[in-house]
Amino acid sequence: MKKYLSLCFCLCFLSLAVFAQMNEDEQDKDAKTEELYVYKMNQKGDWFVKLGGAAFIPLQPKNMKLGLDLNLGFYRFLWSEFAFGGDIRVTYASTVGGNMFFSIPLMARGIYQFSFKDFEIPLSLGVGISIQNYIDRYYFGLILNPEAGFFWRFKSDWSVGAHLGLNIMPQWYGNKDFNRTGYFLDTGLSVRYHF
Repeated sequence: MKKYLSLCFCLCFLSLAVFAQMNEDEQDKDAKTEELYVYKMNQKGDWFVKLGGAAFIPLQPKNMKLGLDLNLGFYRFLWSEFAFGGDIRVTYASTVGGNMFFSIPLMARGIYQFSFKDFEIPLSLGVGISIQNYIDRYYFGLILNPEAGFFWRFKSDWSVGAHLGLNIMPQWYGNKDFNRTGYFLDTGLSVRYHF
């Protein structure tokens, strides 16, 4: 009986020693994996949604007044500094004659973003189409929108900031006398949800 008890005691002791060694090896492996992982504000594959409002400031043509720009965008980081996505906007402005100009731009957008501590500085270019309406006339044309922003990441999944952009909207017709290009500044505030 004493032989069996001493054998059981030896087996228990050996199994505890083996288990402790295996556990130590797993902890070393986890520590090495954690050392290789670099924590960044944005990683490849991260997404964010941007919702904003801005003043729509006509520079050309001169017969328009201050308007409003509402925008919604979805973007994905292809690597930690570059995101690609698209946005939709609804813009309008009144004219000095009391008429309304409406535009719905749909754009693909590339964003290069600098990060410093809790702050992000996105520089972007949007290219797309703009559906425009003025009185009873409709136009479907190109839009370019370079933009710069400054955002504060106040939580890991939320940031808030401001942007300044320039909307370039050419209108080309068969009769070149009617061709024109509209230039509109948009500056406002946005909130972004990161996931």
